[in-house]
Amino acid sequence: MVQLTIRRQDGNTIWYETFDVEEKPGMTVLEALFQIQEKQDGSLCFRYSCRGAVCGSCAMLINRKPVLACRTQLSAVKSEVILESEKEEILLKHSSKDESKEDVLVEPLPNLRVIRDLIVDMDHFYRLVNSIEPWIHVSEKTGYEENIIEPSMQIQIEKYTNCILCATCHGNCPAAARDDKYLGPAALAKVWRFCLDPRSRREDVDKLTSQVNSKEGVWGCDVVYKCVAVCPKKVPPTTAILKMRENTKSKSD
Repeated sequence: MVQLTIRRQDGNTIWYETFDVEEKPGMTVLEALFQIQEKQDGSLCFRYSCRGAVCGSCAMLINRKPVLACRTQLSAVKSEVILESEKEEILLKHSSKDESKEDVLVEPLPNLRVIRDLIVDMDHFYRLVNSIEPWIHVSEKTGYEENIIEPSMQIQIEKYTNCILCATCHGNCPAAARDDKYLGPAALAKVWRFCLDPRSRREDVDKLTSQVNSKEGVWGCDVVYKCVAVCPKKVPPTTAILKMRENTKSKSD
């Protein structure tokens, strides 16, 4: 048996609750949450969809790391050591946690408002991404040939198009934690993706780079690579941010 200690929330009431889960070979944390919901507490709330690490819906904090629950094996996280702050230790003392059993700590994604239990409000994250208009403005007269991209450029762009908008990068970002106006890693990575794309109009690229040339944009990043460390699709937002900083400096020189 493995214990899942889950941070619960209903309105302003927050508590930690521990559940025993019968581990099966290859079981993921998401499957463990299903078992709890189906057999122990039907009120447990969490978000999921594809169950295949494609949609990004099941992003949450597992042992203090932002990950996708559907691709996180229970066997890989049940023995991890968790450093707990004094406040959280007090909360955990009120749960039925059995110290003799292996334990997994499950919490909602940070830096976003909690709706209920492990479900966070993604609207703020989506607004940040949509604020940079993440699409290409193409003239109706644009023909097929103008849309062809060289394979080498396609490889560069693909690093950033792999983003599934799961918000794990946002949840692990110290800049997003202290400033809710900061665009965040996902939005800034998309800006660079459109700057690279040869189909983007010059005026649109100039508008984007001007928009992110601020403390809420590329200059707000701490450059600690925490977003890169947790991205399930290996998107490198920090690399994009540094490239945009370089371009901004070269234009001002």
